[in-house]
Amino acid sequence: MNIPHIEHALDHIIAACQKKLSLLYPQGIPEPICNRYNKELTLLSHSNYIDDFEILRLLSEEAQKSSVPMHMRGTAMGSFIYYLLGVNCFNPLPVHYYCTDCGYYEEIHTHLFGIDLPSKKCPQCGKDITADGFNLSPESVWGNDGKKIISFDYTVSTEFFPFARRVLTSIYPNNPIIPWGMFQLEAGFLIPDNDEQIIGITPAGYAVLPAGNTIQDYPDLISYLEDGEPCITGGGWELSVHLLKTIRLCPLDYIDELLSLQRATGIYTNELTPNTLRDITWSNIYNTTMLNNTARILFHEMKPKTFKDMVDLNASSHSSFSWNKNAAGNIDFFYFQKMLSSDAFKKYPCFTREDFFDYLIEFGIERSLAFEAAEQIRKGYASSSNKEQFDKLPIPDDIKKVARNYLYLFPRAHEIEYILLYAQFAYYAKINSRAFSKIIFNKKN
Repeated sequence: MNIPHIEHALDHIIAACQKKLSLLYPQGIPEPICNRYNKELTLLSHSNYIDDFEILRLLSEEAQKSSVPMHMRGTAMGSFIYYLLGVNCFNPLPVHYYCTDCGYYEEIHTHLFGIDLPSKKCPQCGKDITADGFNLSPESVWGNDGKKIISFDYTVSTEFFPFARRVLTSIYPNNPIIPWGMFQLEAGFLIPDNDEQIIGITPAGYAVLPAGNTIQDYPDLISYLEDGEPCITGGGWELSVHLLKTIRLCPLDYIDELLSLQRATGIYTNELTPNTLRDITWSNIYNTTMLNNTARILFHEMKPKTFKDMVDLNASSHSSFSWNKNAAGNIDFFYFQKMLSSDAFKKYPCFTREDFFDYLIEFGIERSLAFEAAEQIRKGYASSSNKEQFDKLPIPDDIKKVARNYLYLFPRAHEIEYILLYAQFAYYAKINSRAFSKIIFNKKN
């Protein structure tokens, strides 16, 4: 790609990470946390993603300054470095207690999240301390060898676009920064067929052009946004073939709604950390109407008690099952309960690809093999033409039985992001129901 690398990007990333680490762990960084950081830093330094993490850092700083909500999509949120650099994110480390007064550290071996555990007195100094961490392994982001593809897709408010363009212009002063647009269809962001009509070009971020080039050098990619501004169109792979670098910004209504709630209440979304959201319940989230229809049914029927439970059920609304015969794509609740009540599932209750990885590690499977098996499961190998290949894996038979329920598994990090986002809406609804109703419900009527 004929786009210059960002000078001193890794140095800036390291400096920002060390600054955040000193804020999070003022009495010293516990050895397990230091090991995780150093491992990811090594993986990053040998990857092709240094510039992307630096862009993340700068966009996050701009989002903080402008008080505009910004979230990441996908598995990148499971990176500890992303947590240290980002905004509106969660700590992916194993669940642990840490005392900022004396440095006491205790790792808790649990399938729950830190947000699910009660506060307790520090056994060394007596201060009240809360647990943190969401149990995401470095493999979930980087893979076994650091070669796993990482996507950097941001969900933002439409108001953030000019701020993002300013950041990119400062990073690439000699390169044109051109709007990137995607075809908008009646049925959503899909490849059009004979029954779907393109209704416009919606902003999807920006494309960085090689120095000296203009948009006129790409006549096959030129189109126009709804306001008439020229833009580059095409998928990310297509634009990379033309040696363009893309920064994907997804303008979604719920981010604009968060911005409106922030203004109406005077409470910044950046302040609504997992620790602030501990008291949010499934019913609080259910009543925001943010859940999709399948998740609403699952929440109402199962009444999840913890954030881990909520993540599990929301993941089930996005995953695909071998037993699901409903053409509409909704879960058949009878078969879902049948799956949950099986002896194998009770032993290994797996709802995300990371659940399989965690149980395999606990069973004593070597990490690289555990990740390979989890990857095969999340792709549906256990119930597809690759079944014979999957059956040869040296993993417990009960886990194989659970795996045969799945054709595709959603990632835990993405589901945590969903649930914490919904919890932010629930928090605003609790503290100012009038503002919430006016912004969310009245808009939908």
